[in-house]
Amino acid sequence: MIRSIALALLPLLYLAAPASAEGDATAGEAAYAKACARCHRTVARITPFIEGKTAAERAAWLDAFLAGHHVTDAKIRADLVAYLLAN
Repeated sequence: MIRSIALALLPLLYLAAPASAEGDATAGEAAYAKACARCHRTVARITPFIEGKTAAERAAWLDAFLAGHHVTDAKIRADLVAYLLAN
């Protein structure tokens, strides 16, 4: 019975996960170091400007911003979002 309930709740956990869960923060750190750090230097200089109250709102804002800011690859964008939101 408990197993059935746990399996039934699994899809709800997926829906509640922030968008950044799709990205790999470690890969995002490498992408940031390779392509972003030369202009933006540290992540601490960027994170105060990320808009949104919830993690999902912040992830959506970052994804939209990065799409128009030199990051056309969706996978790299997701990795960068995961990295930026983790810091």
